[in-house]
Amino acid sequence: MSRDRGKTSRVVVAEQIDLDSDYSNCTVSSLISLSENELSAVDPLAINLIVARAIPGLEAICVEPYQRLVNIWVHDFATRFLPDCERTFYSNPTAYKNDLDFFRLGAISHYVEHEIGIEYLQSQRDSKPILYTNPSDLFLNGLLDTRRGTCGNMAALQLAFAWRMQWPVSLACLHSHFLIRFDDGQKQFNIEATQSGFGGFKSDPDEYLIRERNIPDKALAAGSDLKALTRREILGVFVGLRGRHLQDVGIATATDEAIMKAEVDYLIARSLFPNCRWIYKGQMVVSALRGNEIFEIGEMGHPRTLSQCVRESESLIPEWSYHSELVIES
Repeated sequence: MSRDRGKTSRVVVAEQIDLDSDYSNCTVSSLISLSENELSAVDPLAINLIVARAIPGLEAICVEPYQRLVNIWVHDFATRFLPDCERTFYSNPTAYKNDLDFFRLGAISHYVEHEIGIEYLQSQRDSKPILYTNPSDLFLNGLLDTRRGTCGNMAALQLAFAWRMQWPVSLACLHSHFLIRFDDGQKQFNIEATQSGFGGFKSDPDEYLIRERNIPDKALAAGSDLKALTRREILGVFVGLRGRHLQDVGIATATDEAIMKAEVDYLIARSLFPNCRWIYKGQMVVSALRGNEIFEIGEMGHPRTLSQCVRESESLIPEWSYHSELVIES
């Protein structure tokens, strides 16, 4: 892998995704039990909403009406909008890298913005830091109900479009931001799903994103950033978003106990996507709070003893110290 490129991870397209199953009794545990191939046949829209409805207040989410809505949109996109749009490509292919796949990804962005009216949630466009105390700002129910969203649910919608078209597209992480990533094993494109409202189509190459977002080598080598995610990793990201919501609710209420409710979701997310850096960091924060609750200050296991734990690890595995760059202040 070149330092100037993200990690290639060819997206294997399922022959068919399940758009009419009864998901009323499906849980995250049910999804985790599926193999990668079995999970690839599950609609990512359904996966997203199954994760969301375990959040207090969203238990009544029904997948089928949302699927029906997106199915109508994709049918219109495929039968009316895209064939007409492609005339633009053939009239001037050099404007689109002479690549029909690249053009089609832009067509989804254009359709989502101009035909459906999807835009970024303006209240969060320039807000830093963002606390996602409203889970509907992260999951597809909120986007489809209001036509306003964030990188979490806007990227998920474009993913649902692309999978219905059987295109080799997945999600990719850029720190804790989400992109759409095309990867057929030969070429890769990144699509900024939150561009809706600002022209609809933005595609930055890996080299630019690595430089501008300061993506380190380890993030690329580990497959955390700028890599098309597997189905299980996508499930992990959605569960991680649920953990992010619970953590932010705890931060907003300034209670450690509320923040620690996110720990289970972060641990599940890490089991599905172990090398995801933003999930790892979220889990470490809440687990440190857990350590504060169950260990006395000065006792091994308390967060203040982390540096000593690292030193013990080095003594057990001497070679580890030569490769580790981890420094934890005591």
